[in-house]
Amino acid sequence: MIILILLATAAFIVFVYLFMTANDNLTTALINCNIENQEEIVLKSQIELNMLLEAIKREKERDGKADKKKIKKGRRVKAKIDSAQKLRASYEKGKISVLDIIPLAGYRLIQMLGWDSSTPMVKNLFNKCIQYKEKKEAMNYTVYLIATLFGDLLFGFVVGMIGLVIAMGAGLGGRSVIVALLGIGIFGFMGYLPYDAVNTTITKRKEEIEDEFPQVVSKVTLLTVAGMEVSRAWKLASASGTGTLYEEMNRVNIDLENNVPPVEAYSKFLRRCNNTYTTKLATAIIQNTQKGNSEIVSLFKSLNNESWLEHKHNARRKGEKIQGKLTFPTMLLFLGIIIMIMVPAMSGFNF
Repeated sequence: MIILILLATAAFIVFVYLFMTANDNLTTALINCNIENQEEIVLKSQIELNMLLEAIKREKERDGKADKKKIKKGRRVKAKIDSAQKLRASYEKGKISVLDIIPLAGYRLIQMLGWDSSTPMVKNLFNKCIQYKEKKEAMNYTVYLIATLFGDLLFGFVVGMIGLVIAMGAGLGGRSVIVALLGIGIFGFMGYLPYDAVNTTITKRKEEIEDEFPQVVSKVTLLTVAGMEVSRAWKLASASGTGTLYEEMNRVNIDLENNVPPVEAYSKFLRRCNNTYTTKLATAIIQNTQKGNSEIVSLFKSLNNESWLEHKHNARRKGEKIQGKLTFPTMLLFLGIIIMIMVPAMSGFNF
């Protein structure tokens, strides 16, 4: 029992030491990452709100009234924006919450380990984050995720050891180990969840962009064939649907409205989408912006045909994949039916 108390005390002291020795640079890094996270929430929510407002406006012009569900959703999105802006303002003043103590200890642990961008774990996670974030934001977010993971694991160990001591003192015996593992597991899972969510985000973004691109390029092609300027066609196409690709297109619109050079705005789109066809689309538009391109409509038509053909292939591959997954359950079902038929039949025979 004394050993357990000493171990719990030591774990607590280590955690407190890491938190207390975290310097201002580490605190600033944590605050900057949280500010960037809140800014990302504001931007995504603002795009969603703008698209809702456009939809409501079209409904009013067409039907004379708007869908109440859209209005309520718009209010929720507005409340989300206000909450994120309030939290961002708090971080900008240098304030951190109680929950930020945990990742701050993780930041200090990373510093003590001497980890940097060349460390395999950091490098691997950074290569994933940069697929949907800017380079600086991706590195800040990478370190934040690892710091959160380490901090939660360490804090979970502290909670687990304290819980073990209390449970042993209460006479729970062997069940005390369950209490310790529960404490470590809960906080470890909380730290691992955002870390693992990066893989889910990348996979989801890739699939959505692949599915949405043929529709988007068809709209852009149709509008440019009709004689519309590329920038105007882009803006109209971006407002015609919802999803990851439409969101990224709206980010370009926001950058252009904020006087970001078109080449830079479309280059950001190119990097964030990281798809063969979006790269071709963005490259063609950048070339058209820089030098002009009389063949831009022909390029759009070609890209439209290619993307729809690839979309058909992807749909077939997904169907084959789903069919493969259903093979084993189908066999089990077939076996169950045979058993249901054979058992009563065999029971009727006398041997």
